[in-house]
Parts: sequence; C-alpha cells; structure tokens
Amino acid sequence: MRLERWEVIGIVSGAILTLSLLFLNWFTLEQTPARAQGQDFICGTGDYDCTGFETFPILRWLLILGAAAPLILTYILLRGHELSWPPGEMTMLVGLIAFVLVAYNGILDRPGGGTEETGVELAIGYWIALLATGGIAVAGFLRSKEGQREVRKTPGTV
Repeated sequence: MRLERWEVIGIVSGAILTLSLLFLNWFTLEQTPARAQGQDFICGTGDYDCTGFETFPILRWLLILGAAAPLILTYILLRGHELSWPPGEMTMLVGLIAFVLVAYNGILDRPGGGTEETGVELAIGYWIALLATGGIAVAGFLRSKEGQREVRKTPGTV
C-alpha cells in the first residue's frame, strides 16, 4: 500500500502544528503599567512574546500527540493492520479535539487570569496552529470518506 494524498496532507498539517507550537509566537503582550513594574507576564518576566509551548504546560503535550496522529495512521496503513473503524476516523476526531482546544485557549479564554489577561493579543503562530489542527481534522475526515465501503441497501428498498 502507498500513501494517499490525505495521509500526506495530515502529516504536513501535523508538522506545521508542531513547528508553530515550538517556534512561532502565539501571543503578544501589550505594555501595561503592571507589566512595566515587572508583573503580569504569562511567559516569564520581561517576555512580551510567547510560543504555545511556553504558554501551556499541559496542552503542549496534547497538541504534540495530536500532531502525531496522522503519522500513526500512516504507520498503521502502511503495515497493513486491520482496523475496526474506517481509516482516518480517529485522526479526524483527534484533529477536531485539537482544533477545539486551540480555539478555546485563544478565542474564548486567553492565557493568564485577572490583570494578566489584559492586553494579550493573538499572534501569527496561533492562527497557523488553528489552521493546522483544522487540516488534520479535514484530512482525517476525507480519508475516512475515501475508505468507506458502499452501504448495501436492504432488498426491496428504493
């Protein structure tokens, strides 16, 4: 068996998510009076730019595992293992969970609490990570649609 385009798209999306998490800024902080006094930093004192890896101590590991999901699917398919579900369904589910986690932690509930949360802006790395998690979910969905067998209708039905 060889790689299909959806596996490749999923692997590329996972790699982009990992690179975004580790190297691109997800959040930037405004200069506020509290920060000028050396308080209310979410990434470390004096650090006005944060990567996702620096910001989230638990979520970082969940996103790295989510980025590995397309690789795991590809490994399973290349080895020829039998699955009890259509290939790509679990990758789609992992991608959707990662998408919701990233969206929640950037759009609904920004990092920090109280006055720390004031002046936290989303940077380009966040948006790239959000697109990458969406790419993993879409690649898994389209791979699962491709792998489904045609459902037979019961005799005598239209």
